[in-house]
Amino acid sequence: MTLPPKEGEGMPRLDVHLPSSTSHIVCIGDSITNGDTGLGFHASRPWPQSVGRLLNAKVTACGHDGASTVDYRSCPEYGQAKAAVPSADIIVFGLGTNDVDLEHARDRDSVAKVIPRLESLVRECIGDSTRNPEIAVLSVLQFATEEPIFRERFELAELEQLNQGVDLLNAEYRRMCRRNHWHFIDYASNFNQRREYYGNSIHPNQRGYDFIARILAPRLAGLLGA
Repeated sequence: MTLPPKEGEGMPRLDVHLPSSTSHIVCIGDSITNGDTGLGFHASRPWPQSVGRLLNAKVTACGHDGASTVDYRSCPEYGQAKAAVPSADIIVFGLGTNDVDLEHARDRDSVAKVIPRLESLVRECIGDSTRNPEIAVLSVLQFATEEPIFRERFELAELEQLNQGVDLLNAEYRRMCRRNHWHFIDYASNFNQRREYYGNSIHPNQRGYDFIARILAPRLAGLLGA
């Protein structure tokens, strides 16, 4: 399994050996799963689609801008996810940014309430599956604190408070996954505060989405038995 030494203009080649059967990855999440850059447009290569190309796997991307564990079930993408889950080999969950931001999960007590909501969503999906899929929960990216800051929404002090919530949530996600024998994939620690990978203070830009795909593809290939 070989990662390219540096990033090119398009998606880099990734040498990964996959099982001969067709693999199906379902990605449930928010705007970062959906490819929003926060710059008024969505990336042409969101990470789920890029992972699918890198792994030669079928990917059903079910991200919704602004979604959290509170309201994901009300999003139309939830219906798409439910329809896709029965044939999934891996279900990837990328929720939490909006729990910290919009739902104000920023201290231990409020962050703790996120966990049963996500566990409930995961268990619903497992219950619909016919393949006993692997479950992967992604870490949550920190909000970028370097300029340019998204000042229509945030001041630096609030971004720092948000990041405290993000760190607490990631620690809880790790414990949740260990307890349930799910996979916690901490890609965010390789990404955090690298301002060149952010669009606004919340979302990756295209370069960031390509970087995420290069991190996640080998990890997901491993879960597929490659």
